[in-house]
Amino acid sequence: MEHASTVDIGERKRRSGGINEDSIATAVLENHHRSACRPLGIFVLGDGVGGETSGDVASFLATTVVRKRLTETLLGSGTDLLERFDLDVYGGEPPTADENPASALSPRRIRAAIQDAVDDAHQHVQEYARRIDGQPATTLVVAVSVDGRLHYGWVGDSRLYLVNERHERIQQLTTDHAVTNDLLEQGEIEDEVGARVHESATAITNAVGGSPHGKPTVDVEFGSTDIYREDIVLLTSDGLIDAYPDIAPLRAEYERVDDTEAVREEILEALVTDDEIRDIVLEADGLREGVADLIAFANDRGGKDNLSVTLARDPTADPSPEDISKRSEAIESDGLIDQETVIETPGSDDGYESTDRNASAKSLESAADVVSATDTDLTTASIKIAGTETIYEIVDGVTIGRDNEEADGAGPNICLVVEDDAVERHHTRIERDDDGNWWLRNTSDAGTFVEDDGEWVHLQSGADDGTTSDSQFVRGGPEAYRLQDGTTFTLEDPRETDPIAFKFFSSVGLARDRIDESESDDAGLLDRFRS
Repeated sequence: MEHASTVDIGERKRRSGGINEDSIATAVLENHHRSACRPLGIFVLGDGVGGETSGDVASFLATTVVRKRLTETLLGSGTDLLERFDLDVYGGEPPTADENPASALSPRRIRAAIQDAVDDAHQHVQEYARRIDGQPATTLVVAVSVDGRLHYGWVGDSRLYLVNERHERIQQLTTDHAVTNDLLEQGEIEDEVGARVHESATAITNAVGGSPHGKPTVDVEFGSTDIYREDIVLLTSDGLIDAYPDIAPLRAEYERVDDTEAVREEILEALVTDDEIRDIVLEADGLREGVADLIAFANDRGGKDNLSVTLARDPTADPSPEDISKRSEAIESDGLIDQETVIETPGSDDGYESTDRNASAKSLESAADVVSATDTDLTTASIKIAGTETIYEIVDGVTIGRDNEEADGAGPNICLVVEDDAVERHHTRIERDDDGNWWLRNTSDAGTFVEDDGEWVHLQSGADDGTTSDSQFVRGGPEAYRLQDGTTFTLEDPRETDPIAFKFFSSVGLARDRIDESESDDAGLLDRFRS
């Protein structure tokens, strides 16, 4: 895989004595055997938010942390598909990464790896923000190229493009998380030219870092598309596109005239357009020359901001098809993920190894992965977040409760970030008896709810035989409940909230087998018991 990158302070900041707040981190890993080559490219670019304290540190932390996390994950077990190297070890048709969801290089696992890596970077920047009592932040665009496919995620307004040499076409894969993009969608701005000269043209709506006390995850938008031998992957900060330093007169003229077409060409001549970017990349003698030419062009236009550019291509990919326009049909964008509710696994002093806090933040819609809250030398079971693909491996004594960083002492093994004050720090515990049975034991004042044959059983501390009744659909229960495969339970009252529901399984394998169950089935289960 060929690639070239550079960062430049930008002409205006060079003259004024400013600093460069952009960062790039790359990793290209290749296996060669016989006549086959299998490259894996990881490309990360961040643009530190100007005006915020230490944006340069934020971009450096984010890009290096994401590269490190992705490299570790994507070099894990399941990454070396032997069929790529003509090694017949399967006795038949070998599986591919797409057909094997457990593969570390399957699309689902790569997306999960990007989300986890960005969350980890976000928490590193938040920790730095607490140390300096500031709000450092950065945009981020991440691209992983492997097996003829480009998987990507982004936060903010740094961009990812594909430039195809055969068809001389440029295509923007990302959508800016920016105020002007929202205004365009709402019809308050007429077109992209109006957005480029708008007074909020540089304001973003999403970033890594920022408030040191914000939520520990980031809303990452994802996409995936085929890439071809003639494709050049381009990552860039907005400094390349937004190079012209004196936008105010252009904006005044644009707003003054009734016919915006009359000034459109004049404005475009001052700005850097996608077509100009395409032509520079295609006319360059190589990737390194292309990077240098893009930087020089933006500086000639004024170099208003820091500039960062990465170009990459995979000569081992398949050639471009005759009709490249069909590529847009292959682009899959998953949109922003709602991450209001987060699952974390903080450290524990109870004798069990829990997953590192930075590495384990999960949204309810994160892709499948197993998070260990245990010492796996012990007998284990698992709990799965109902309606999602998140699985926790557990042992005897694992506790579940509410996040409360201000409280003293060890937190629960599995920590919920929820607003419900009724959920206590050590709300419930899962135990294994001498006969190998697993039990859910309530340790809270509010109680724990378990679904049992069409009813919710309300586990209550100090209760015995479960003869009392709370309501039509909830009956009082004992302090502990014997768990079976598929038992559903929640720490929140299902009649009053939209709770996080867990499903118990006696092994991780059984939990994995249930990954395909739909969220709607679990939502229906909860809806039936709401009064």
